[in-house]
Amino acid sequence: MLQKADFFLKPSELPKTVGLCWGILNDRLELIKLSEPLYKLVKKPISTILKQPLSNAFSMLTHEQIDLTNRQTSQLINYVDDNGHALQATVTPIEESSEHWCITFIEIELDKAWLSDLHPDYHQAIQSSDDWLNQIEEVINASGDMVFAISLKQALSLTQSTVGYLHIFDEKNNQIVRTTWSENVSDYFTITKQQTYKADSGIWAETIQTRQSTVHNELTSISENRTQQQGFFAFSNHLCVPIHYRKKLVGIIGVGNRDKPYTQVDAKSLSIFATILWHSVELPRTMKAVSRQSSIIKMQKEKMTLILVQLIGAISEALELKDAYTAGHQKSVAQLSYLIGEKMGLTPEVLEGLKLGSLIHDIGKLAIPSQILSKPSRLSDAEFGLVKQHPEQGALIVDEVEFPWPIKQMILQHHERLDGSGYPKGLKADDIILEAKIIAVADVADSILSHRPYRPSLGMEVLTQELLKGRGKVFDAAVVDACIDILAVEDFKEEEYVSSLSLAPVVFLEEYHTLEHAESMMKKAKMDVAVVLSEKNRSPIGVVDNHVLAFWHSPFLNTAAERAADRSLLNKRVHQVMVHKMNMIIDHTILNDAKLTMEKTNASYLIVQNDKQQVIGMLTWRILAAALLNR
Repeated sequence: MLQKADFFLKPSELPKTVGLCWGILNDRLELIKLSEPLYKLVKKPISTILKQPLSNAFSMLTHEQIDLTNRQTSQLINYVDDNGHALQATVTPIEESSEHWCITFIEIELDKAWLSDLHPDYHQAIQSSDDWLNQIEEVINASGDMVFAISLKQALSLTQSTVGYLHIFDEKNNQIVRTTWSENVSDYFTITKQQTYKADSGIWAETIQTRQSTVHNELTSISENRTQQQGFFAFSNHLCVPIHYRKKLVGIIGVGNRDKPYTQVDAKSLSIFATILWHSVELPRTMKAVSRQSSIIKMQKEKMTLILVQLIGAISEALELKDAYTAGHQKSVAQLSYLIGEKMGLTPEVLEGLKLGSLIHDIGKLAIPSQILSKPSRLSDAEFGLVKQHPEQGALIVDEVEFPWPIKQMILQHHERLDGSGYPKGLKADDIILEAKIIAVADVADSILSHRPYRPSLGMEVLTQELLKGRGKVFDAAVVDACIDILAVEDFKEEEYVSSLSLAPVVFLEEYHTLEHAESMMKKAKMDVAVVLSEKNRSPIGVVDNHVLAFWHSPFLNTAAERAADRSLLNKRVHQVMVHKMNMIIDHTILNDAKLTMEKTNASYLIVQNDKQQVIGMLTWRILAAALLNR
C-alpha cells in the first residue's frame, strides 16, 4: 500500500518544460535564488538581479507592496512590468525558514478586473479613438505640420499621456527625416529647431530595429549616462509604436509621462491609431493618383474598344464576302443576341462583349472552302463534317488575341448543347458559358427565319416549335423564353446603323486657323461644331464647339470697354484652344449603341467616322431621337 507522501511530486520531479517562474527572497527582499524561466522573463543580466533587491528585477514591485510581518498567508500582487506585461506575483512564506519567502509569477490576461482599478479611465481612452475617427476629416484636410500636430494631439488624448513625438522614417536610407513634438514639449524638455535624431540611437531605437511596439515603464537603466542629444529623453515612462504602410516602416509615434504604467493593450490601441493616421494622410494623395491612373486606363480602354469594334466589323464583312448566301447572318445573330441578353438583365459590359462575339461567331468559316459554303443544295455528310470544324477553326484564329470578354469561348461553344449532343467538344449544361447559350438560340432562330438557297424561310411557327421542343434539354430555358418573347412582339429585321442616317455636316478647320477665323466659318455655315484636322495625315485631332467659343470670346468685344487683350484672344490658333477629347463613333454603330454612348458620355453630339477614319458627319440627339421614333 502506497504511503501518503508518494501521491505528491517532489520539487526535483517537476518537468523543465513547465516553465514555472519562481524565486527565493530573504527578509531584505533580495532575490537569492531564481528559476531559469524567471531569468528569461526578467531579461536582465544575472549579476544585476541575483542577490540584489527585487526592485532591480521588477521596478514596479516595492517593499510597501509586500508585508514581511505576515507569515500566515500568501500575498497576491498585481502589477505591470517594465515592458507592459500584466503579471501576478504570489509571495508565500517558507515554513522551514523564518527569514525566507518563495515568490512565483504568472502572466495574466489584460481583461482581468484589476486592470480597471489600475487604469480606471482606460475605457474612456479607448472611446477617445472613436472621437478621433469623427475628426478624421479634419486630419485629411489639414496640410503640412498640422496633419501630424493634430494626430499627435489625438494620440496623447487616446493614451492619456502628457507629452509625445512623431518621427517620419525613411526606411531605404534608415534615417529619421522629420520630427513633430507635442505643443507642450517645452514644459518637459528643451528642444532646438535644428536638433536631428538618429534611427539607431534613442529611446525609439528598439522600435525601429524590431518594427514592434516598445513599452518602457522604467527608463533609468536605459537612459543612464546618455544625453538628450543622443535621443534619450527623461520620460518617467514611455510607449513607442511603429507606423506601417504597405508593409514598410514609415514612422514611429511615441508618448510618455502618464500617471499609470503603460500596458500592451495601450500599445495595440496606439498601433491601430497610428495605422489609421497614416492612411488618412496618404488617402488624398492615393485618391489623386488613382483618379489620374483611372482616367488614363479609361481612355486607353475606349481606344482599344473602338479598335476592336472596327476590327471585328471588318472581319465580319470579310466573311460575308466569302459566303454570299449567309450575308447579314452574323449581324442578325448579333442583333438578336444583344436583345436577348438585354432582356435577361446582363450588364452593359457583358452585352458589349456578347455583341462583338456574336458578330464573328462564324469566323471559322474562313477556313472552309467557298464552294461548300455557297453550295445551293443540301450538304453531304463529308461536307457537313468540314463545316462542323468551323468553331475550332474560329477559336484558333482568335487564340492569340487578348479580348476583355470570352470571345474565344463564344466562338468555340456556340454549337454546343445542354445535353452534350452539340459539337465540337460535346459540352454539357454549366460547362457552356451563358453568352454561347444565347448565341446558339439566336443562331438557330436566324437560320429558321432566313431564306436559304435550298429552301425558303420556315417561319415563326416552326421556330417556336423547335425552341420549345429543345427548351431545357438542348437550349437554355431562360434564353428560349427571352427569345420567343422578343420575336413575338418585334418585327425582327436587320438593325439600322448610324451610316443610314442623314448626319449633320461639320466644319473642318486647319491647325493654323485662328479663333476668329473659326468663329466666322462656323457662323457662316450655321454649324455648332468644327473638327480640327492634322496637317500631317488629315485625321481629326480636336473639336471647337460653341462652348469653346463662348469661353474664349470676351464679353467686352465691340464695346466701349474693349481692351487690346480682349481682341488678342481671337488671334489664338485653334490647336491652342480646341478640346482634345472627342466623342466619336464609327458609322457601322447600331442606333441603340449610339444612344448608350451618348447617355454614358453625357454628350450632345457624336463625331462619326467611316472605316478609313474619315469624319463623315455629326450625330445629334435630335437626329438620333427622330430615327428611334421612326423605328
